[in-house]
Amino acid sequence: MKLVFTWIQWCWKWTQARLLVEKYGFTLLEMWQELRKISNQDTDLGKLLKSTLEAWLLVTPEIVKDIMVEILSKQTNDNLILDGFVRNIWNKESLENIIPDYKVVFFELSKDKAINRLLGRMYNPNSWETFPSNVLIDPKTWEKLIKRKDDNEESILKRIEEFMNNTLQVVEKQKSENRVYEVNADQTIDEVWKEMIQKLGL
Repeated sequence: MKLVFTWIQWCWKWTQARLLVEKYGFTLLEMWQELRKISNQDTDLGKLLKSTLEAWLLVTPEIVKDIMVEILSKQTNDNLILDGFVRNIWNKESLENIIPDYKVVFFELSKDKAINRLLGRMYNPNSWETFPSNVLIDPKTWEKLIKRKDDNEESILKRIEEFMNNTLQVVEKQKSENRVYEVNADQTIDEVWKEMIQKLGL
């Protein structure tokens, strides 16, 4: 089963993906983390990505396409979760050339709810893992968590607008292709999990 997780940040995608990894043996591939790995390499691409990520800018579709091919060609697990791989129509076309039979889990969450969650989240600057507002210390590393500098209302609205203008169009196209499982993310984590598992038939 090849799954693409999508929608606005902090809609419980990462948490649900981790549960699938733990309970069903999926492999989780996060485009953000893969880009970070490459950005640490002493190559032209690595240096380009490093400067792009440090400026919190979007990586171009052309670069994402090449990286996507490289990442997916190395996978041996039949059960994959791809997070952040399909954000525009170019990403969609690139993925379908590699994995034509993927399905999408679309975590529906209102714009207002997403803003509230993002404004309060904390993150580990070393692992880049994010946590709810009430978590101040990384429970795995005991490192102090901080606020991301782009987690302000102006930056959040800009990211959400990007999703609305690009990713939503892709999701609508995927719906017409009968690829999409819609899950209500405006619930507790346990409720989202139960709904998702039921719809995936696991």
